[in-house]
Amino acid sequence: MKTVNIKPLLSPEWGISGETFVATQFGACIEFKTTDVTKIQLNFITDDQALSFAVKVNQENWQTVAVLEQKLMLSIPTKFAHVRIMLRSVGTDSMALWRQTVSLSTMLIDSGVVDQVPHDVPYITFIGDSITAGEAMAQDGNHPELSYPLLVAEALDKPLNRIAYGGTGLTASAPFQEPSAITALWQVASAIERQRVLTDLVIVNYGTNDFNYHATPEAFAFGLRIYLLELIKRFHAAKIILMVPFNGAFKDVYQTEIKRFDNFKIMITDDWPVSNLRVHPLISEHQQIAEYILRGI
Repeated sequence: MKTVNIKPLLSPEWGISGETFVATQFGACIEFKTTDVTKIQLNFITDDQALSFAVKVNQENWQTVAVLEQKLMLSIPTKFAHVRIMLRSVGTDSMALWRQTVSLSTMLIDSGVVDQVPHDVPYITFIGDSITAGEAMAQDGNHPELSYPLLVAEALDKPLNRIAYGGTGLTASAPFQEPSAITALWQVASAIERQRVLTDLVIVNYGTNDFNYHATPEAFAFGLRIYLLELIKRFHAAKIILMVPFNGAFKDVYQTEIKRFDNFKIMITDDWPVSNLRVHPLISEHQQIAEYILRGI
């Protein structure tokens, strides 16, 4: 087996810590092309985490592959292959994942060569909470590989940059305060810088957790105002779209606050076919959300 340089293959959701690569969010991806490779081994420092990844080879359906004994083993059935490996689940919640991280140490292949997939157009960036992360989309849990951010990115033929953590929001009412929405813009884990990529379109979905945990409109307005300034700082050259929560929460606040700026567009979503009986949209609803976003941009 020979070692592959992993760094060029990692999505922006990965950061660097010493000799390892770390991720703290569902949807973190490893993407590459292979020639004459039949076996791939990814080695993790998992700290006994129960990890699984969604894997797609060429145009086949996504398959779930578990990490066993700190190794993810893949067989490549074709001479040429396009491979995507996306973090799907861990044996902990989002806040604990931020603290513990998923740590990838090395990638090995049996033969052949691995090439990075070049991205010659700007990224599309999606930001939000567990809905944006693709959590709890079906009875078997998370499906970031089927979530609306990836569906929109694929439809636009743009690479995806996702910043999404379950339980987070823009007020102190949100159940998870680590990472904060602002911290997540700049860091991929505690004290580990998030990779900067050129992006020309940013779509933000916050407010569901704040509303569900009884944030007042005044508190949300204050949190949103601060956050919008940080978005301008981080993505000053991009078009930024703010999605109102699917249940219509804080719609008036959004409409009032963006009048202070020239940088934002609101996307009203409370008339979309998304059930408010559940916090997390189902797979079919993510498909509908993606279609509505594509119409709205």
